[in-house]
Amino acid sequence: MNDEAGEPATGPVAPVGSGDPGDDEIPAAPLWAMTNRMHTRRRAEEGEEGYIFSRLGRGDETLYVIDDGADHAMVGRRVGRAPDGCVYCLVARIPLERYGDLVSGDLVLAEAFTGARDISLCGVFEGGPTASNVFVVQHYRRPRDVPPDYLPPSPFLEFTDDTDIDEPGDQDTDIEEPDDEEPDDEPGMEA
Repeated sequence: MNDEAGEPATGPVAPVGSGDPGDDEIPAAPLWAMTNRMHTRRRAEEGEEGYIFSRLGRGDETLYVIDDGADHAMVGRRVGRAPDGCVYCLVARIPLERYGDLVSGDLVLAEAFTGARDISLCGVFEGGPTASNVFVVQHYRRPRDVPPDYLPPSPFLEFTDDTDIDEPGDQDTDIEEPDDEEPDDEPGMEA
């Protein structure tokens, strides 16, 4: 079975929905990243009210969604892979109403992260069916801070080295940098 980047899926893949292979699956990396960043420590079980475990879209637009408490869901997407095998995933927390809008088509998948909270780029080293290392590479305060290449429908990236991945401080901010020139005299200061 291949993932949306055309590569064999690795780690556990949990099927849902119709049962047709590939229809509603969440690959290990985004599943672990969303589970790691979710706020609720107990996810609903299949068949319980509030249970969400779905794949939305195809190809570069693909998003994965799991429930996160009574009022929210976690959304995630695979961003890219580094030479060391680390898979990078963008994950965020969205209100259930936003998830409903995505499912109904009232909101296009490319807009899934607008209005999201707790947006993070996570690195995942898949370690087999029961364990994985998940770490936060970058936390984004606002959706507009997320690099456009990380958002749908951007293609899956093959990072060539660590400098390809945005580190803290790489994204544009609203903070103005001070001028290089220093004033000769500061108000209220005597020489």
